[in-house]
Amino acid sequence: MLIVPRVSVGKVKAGMTPAQVVAELGESQTKQGKILNYVRSGFSVIPNRDGVVVVVMCGDPSSIDSPLVKAFTGRTAEGIGMRSTRDEVLKAYGKPDETDTPEPGHERLKYDDLGLAFILQDLKVHHITVNLRPAK
Repeated sequence: MLIVPRVSVGKVKAGMTPAQVVAELGESQTKQGKILNYVRSGFSVIPNRDGVVVVVMCGDPSSIDSPLVKAFTGRTAEGIGMRSTRDEVLKAYGKPDETDTPEPGHERLKYDDLGLAFILQDLKVHHITVNLRPAK
């Protein structure tokens, strides 16, 4: 599954509606309001208020040991995916626009222009937020 920031995550493409995602991927395993959780594949599809998919969240923001991290097999064209190292992310994308520590032992690297954010634990990626909105 190829991650193309601002364009697609596998068959989930920018501008799709949740109904189009379901038509392409089948019903999600769970839902939280309008969020479609494809647990078996390790990602969630998030629409905006207008019903257009704008974000795909891959892996699990809380732990590298989550089954969602193992389930998500997508990678960017640069080869970045679950369990990629911090050094690999920096080599692929350079210095992030912003870094923070969402909780002890975790680090978030945000690349606003690219539409990507990574959460790392023990210097390894376990969550990727892919923004499908057009760049500003």
